[in-house]
Amino acid sequence: MADTCAMTMAYGGGSFDALSRRLRTPLMQFFMRRTGSQADAEELVQELFLRLLRRKDLFSLQNLDGYVFETASNLIRDKVRRDTARSTDRHDDVSDLDIATDAPSAEQGLESRQRLNRMLAALDSLPARAQTIVILRRFEDMSYAQIARRLGISISAVEKHMVRAMDALKQID
Repeated sequence: MADTCAMTMAYGGGSFDALSRRLRTPLMQFFMRRTGSQADAEELVQELFLRLLRRKDLFSLQNLDGYVFETASNLIRDKVRRDTARSTDRHDDVSDLDIATDAPSAEQGLESRQRLNRMLAALDSLPARAQTIVILRRFEDMSYAQIARRLGISISAVEKHMVRAMDALKQID
């Protein structure tokens, strides 16, 4: 702020202020016609005035208004180059999107791990043969008849083991 005041004084006690008041509206119109955005126009006007403030010999120029609008044209060209390089016209605003996901929440993940641990504990409490039958049926997708043949037991024995195992697993909920 002190630099701005010093610059204003250096330009003859407020001549920069007079220049900015006189040219602000025409510069806003100039930038609005070229950008179509009030926010972009405001930003460009501010950037232009900053550039002008940095120029120590500003008021010694022959055609000050011409220089100001030439600088404004250069700012527009720079903005177009930046926007093109960044492909800002191809960006979509995703800040307001509510993104749906199939991923479980942290709470759901914790609950699932806890339930799995309870299921494993229930399976561990079963006799070895019942554990084997559950694994063959649920994970190997074998039929009761295939399990009975493989273990050398009757189909009804396989069914009884499965009923006990399912009862034990139902108790975990």
